[in-house]
Amino acid sequence: MKTSQIKTFLSVVRNGSVAAAARELNRSRTTVSTVLASLEDELGVELFERSGNQLHLTSIGQSILTDCRRFDQVAGQIQARCQHHLSGAESVLRIARDDAIPEDVWRDILRRLKQRFPQTSLSIYLAPPRELPSLVRNQSVDVAYGLMPELMNEGYQWFRELADVRMLTVAAPEHPLSQLKRVTQDDLISQTEITIAYMQDSVLVADSPETANYLAFTQYELIRDAVMDGAGWADLPLPLIAEALRKEQLKTIHHRSARWWKVFSALESEQAQGGAVVGWLANELEAYLETMA
Repeated sequence: MKTSQIKTFLSVVRNGSVAAAARELNRSRTTVSTVLASLEDELGVELFERSGNQLHLTSIGQSILTDCRRFDQVAGQIQARCQHHLSGAESVLRIARDDAIPEDVWRDILRRLKQRFPQTSLSIYLAPPRELPSLVRNQSVDVAYGLMPELMNEGYQWFRELADVRMLTVAAPEHPLSQLKRVTQDDLISQTEITIAYMQDSVLVADSPETANYLAFTQYELIRDAVMDGAGWADLPLPLIAEALRKEQLKTIHHRSARWWKVFSALESEQAQGGAVVGWLANELEAYLETMA
């Protein structure tokens, strides 16, 4: 039994006649009739009752219809997986990332990724920026994306800078720092800083707070929400807070270093380097970040 026979059988079922199936398959009616007859001969049963130019399923034809549809689907999956392999696309990809880019942007990129590479299975892990390099180095993931510390290419990892990301020092509009025409370093130190936390040697630590009075979370999104609630000030990436700034839920404070840059990077393992999916994903992230420059 060949896949071409099953496809022809299903086309005749859909269209109700050999002539209509021939038009759908772009074949001659003689070819469609021959393929259908060969399938019936191989199975030893009649699949259709003929009434003029119309064909109707016999009882046995009806009983195998679901199995034939499943057969056609599995055959399509086998062909797709083989084409996927030949294209150089990864079959499985493990990704770690931070949340410097908004979740709705990530969802849209991943949706389009699955449309382009439907046979690639993805696992995605959200982690603080400073934890990303070790996840790749320890082979926990294949590739990491985020505002991770600048690295030199070493060992079997490849470090790729994708874009500069604007960082802003922000507070809620009603926060004391937002009321000042000029914010000094002493002013910053006197207020609670909200910063990133990460695991270092199995201990949770804060990422370089400028003051002993701080709150630390493992996600930028949690920091953003705490700042909007008035709990303190923070340095946050523009892509994540652009909407809050537009809605005046956050305000950039008047400090000489309130606007600066970090590099959004990709860190790829040896296995991930050169992969079609990894390359496509890096290009999409780079294109998005260019719109936020």
